[in-house]
Amino acid sequence: MSFDAYGFDFDHTLGRDNGLERHAFFAYARDLGGALDEHDATLGHDIDRALDRVRSGGSALELEIPAFYAAHGMHNASAAAWKERCFALVDSHVQASAGAVELLRTLREHGIPAAILTNGWTPLQQMKIERALGEDVVPAILVSDQIGALKPARAAFAALAGALGLPPERIVYVGDNPAVDVAGSLAAGMQAVWVDVDGVAYPPEILPPTLRVTALGELAERIENTQVP
Repeated sequence: MSFDAYGFDFDHTLGRDNGLERHAFFAYARDLGGALDEHDATLGHDIDRALDRVRSGGSALELEIPAFYAAHGMHNASAAAWKERCFALVDSHVQASAGAVELLRTLREHGIPAAILTNGWTPLQQMKIERALGEDVVPAILVSDQIGALKPARAAFAALAGALGLPPERIVYVGDNPAVDVAGSLAAGMQAVWVDVDGVAYPPEILPPTLRVTALGELAERIENTQVP
């Protein structure tokens, strides 16, 4: 089985940010002269809910950040300052997944088109990707807020197909999330690779992926073995 072009998720697929945005909430609280308990499960849940509202397109950081801190007695918070905190944490929190750089190099060496399609806000996602993977191997980057569509929406994957210059059926999308990455790309007419690095059970109610791998190195080996000498 070979694929003509590859699309990739970033977070938890090509790279990991180790909860960067959550850590930014605590760091920025200190900047404001306040304190948040990093071990408070309820607080952590509130942070995740705020981030989920933004990631799903239901809200904006410009609303969520001031509201969150005001609810905890800090009334001068701004989304812009919180974003700067995120940028400052990139180098210490973001890292490439095992085999990610080697896989992208293999694709480039064989002339196989590739692009990254990721949900998030553009400046942070671009910085995370470039710092984790290295600018010499980073392919085109499409971020949800820039293209105006969030995965798993068909429009997000249509933007990916447009960037790759190929019809969806000739593209495989590689990601870790069954509902967002696998189901979304399959519904858009693409093939899908599920990266299951944690050895979890695949949700039975979701269409199965075209291919399941437990490490990115498996894809690099597959590419090497399917190329005609």
